[in-house]
Amino acid sequence: MLPSLCVLLALTSCGPTSRNAYPTAEFVQNFIDLNRRMDDSASAVAYDPRTKIMAVGRDSGRLELWDARTTDSRISREAHTVRIDHIVIGAEDGIVLTSSAGTTVMGLDPHGMPKVWNARSGELLLALPGEWHGGPLAEGPIAGFYLIASADELRVYDHARRTVTTPALDIQGQVTALASDKSSGLIAMGTSSGELLLLTLDATGEIPRLNVVNKTSTYHLEARTDILAVMLRDDGRRLITVNWLPKAQRREHPPIISGQQAEVVQWNTQNWQRERTYPVTLQTVHWASYTPGEAWLVLAGNESMRGKIELIDLQGGEAWRYKANTSHPVATLLPEIRTGIILQSGGATQIRYLDQH
Repeated sequence: MLPSLCVLLALTSCGPTSRNAYPTAEFVQNFIDLNRRMDDSASAVAYDPRTKIMAVGRDSGRLELWDARTTDSRISREAHTVRIDHIVIGAEDGIVLTSSAGTTVMGLDPHGMPKVWNARSGELLLALPGEWHGGPLAEGPIAGFYLIASADELRVYDHARRTVTTPALDIQGQVTALASDKSSGLIAMGTSSGELLLLTLDATGEIPRLNVVNKTSTYHLEARTDILAVMLRDDGRRLITVNWLPKAQRREHPPIISGQQAEVVQWNTQNWQRERTYPVTLQTVHWASYTPGEAWLVLAGNESMRGKIELIDLQGGEAWRYKANTSHPVATLLPEIRTGIILQSGGATQIRYLDQH
């Protein structure tokens, strides 16, 4: 009965080589211990509840892959020559894609292209050829396809063929945020000029193609009104955005304190009506993300010149703020154990983000 019980529960260690089905408290504590007094700050982080993989990108360009089911399973790779800005985990293909702040244009950075890694072993599977400016990444709405931005272009990576499809889709302004929804087949994109686009991916032909369904802008097209994150919900009927406000909309504060510069909005994708605005207490927001399948946003920024992490509960409509010891922290959520991890200069801290309820 013991083996079948282990299969059913998938929670109890049944031998020296078995693994728990969920992240462990020991994993979190060991992660914090190993991140004490580090001089290589985290610049990006992603956790995938399907694979239990946590991927961390560093300022140095190093990539770390952690298996949250174990106590201390860490794989480290010198992935890029400059900081990693974006990470996406492809659970169905068992891969991790990374992009950095570098560029391969004119041979400026020989490792500035997006790269594809085996999520378990850390093996480099492919460095994508061509000219690239680092940009956001996302899983596509169709299994095996991934969205990769390069400045004002959006491209599609076909993992089965190990190729980047052409032609690229040209965008007005730099691509700053990507997401997709498998149930509706929609892709959401945000740009540095505040433009929001909904697209579909047609993979029926020899060459997959991206098609624009409709688009709008947060206020009007204006430089430096970046969309920091997009999240499709309710089978694509709603879109959550984290976006910078245009200059005229920013709240004024004393000169030493920046005015509130960002907002979180829920849109109806059928008519682009603003249905809801969520509370944000941070005065500046420079980074935003979420864990797949979770109705929470993670914002990183500043309040009164101090670094902060703010979690937005998209269901309850509340915001929870946490201290950070740097102006540029990043954070991720491990929902199975009601835990979040803030990565900041010199270390990492744990938060129990569901304890408020």
